[in-house]
Amino acid sequence: MSAERTDFVIPTTVDDAVAEISSGTAMVLGGGTSVALLIGQNLLCPSKLVCVTRIPELRSIDVDPSARVVRLGAAVTLRDLQTHPQLTSLLPSLVFAAGEVGNPRVRSAATVGGAVAHSDPRQDLPPVLLSLGATVSLAGPRGTRQVPLSGFATGFMETKLESDELITGIVVPLVSGQQAHYSRFTPQSIADYPSVAVAACVTCDDSGVVTEAKVAVAGAASSAMEVDAARLLVGSALDGSGIGDTVGEVARLAALSSEPVDDRLGSAHYKQAMVSVWTKRALQACIKPARAV
Repeated sequence: MSAERTDFVIPTTVDDAVAEISSGTAMVLGGGTSVALLIGQNLLCPSKLVCVTRIPELRSIDVDPSARVVRLGAAVTLRDLQTHPQLTSLLPSLVFAAGEVGNPRVRSAATVGGAVAHSDPRQDLPPVLLSLGATVSLAGPRGTRQVPLSGFATGFMETKLESDELITGIVVPLVSGQQAHYSRFTPQSIADYPSVAVAACVTCDDSGVVTEAKVAVAGAASSAMEVDAARLLVGSALDGSGIGDTVGEVARLAALSSEPVDDRLGSAHYKQAMVSVWTKRALQACIKPARAV
């Protein structure tokens, strides 16, 4: 049953927002692209909606070359990401993913913080942010804390975010020698959720040896899934004859570790096969540019 009354407040500071969500059955509202649907279906019944889009620090994109990080405010929209002049070269896989979500109207409203908080396993941004080693910044009545995104989602639409906490931003490290790629497989409308999507990131040293490799998959588990087998690539030389076999093995193990479900986007068996195909393609896309350097 819907709440008899839902208050709507628009704080202008993080402290005010935290105070608002600490009282009553409050729900943080960014773009509302997911929250509005869930409220409309009576799956959420908040007594208060706390809109955070008027908090300046939550709308900022801070590129910090000295600290080698990009700080994304939680209320930064996907359109903000897609059109930022520096991010296309610094975080191309993230910019590409932002530009693939839904349609222009959705991208102009949907926020970075919302994508992370919602923890929908089919969304585009979480696997990319996982592959890039992002961290979630949180604020609450007990202060602030940083949580690696790799441990933030705990299940389907569940995270470590406490009910009185607010996501204030996402911190993405900038790593030298890194190649990242994102591919999404949408056999139906391109504006739909992907059946399977894969984000890969490979880092090499000056001699062309892989020092770090990460792969994350959307649509294959209860939340965006990291592929532990990506570590098999560490120590491989990009020009080595065996790297192709290793990529194939990572793809095979990614499929085996996935736990997709049957739905309108495909059967579990089909999705598992696609995890292998698209993991291999994403890793190959990371390796080929690095080989050419």
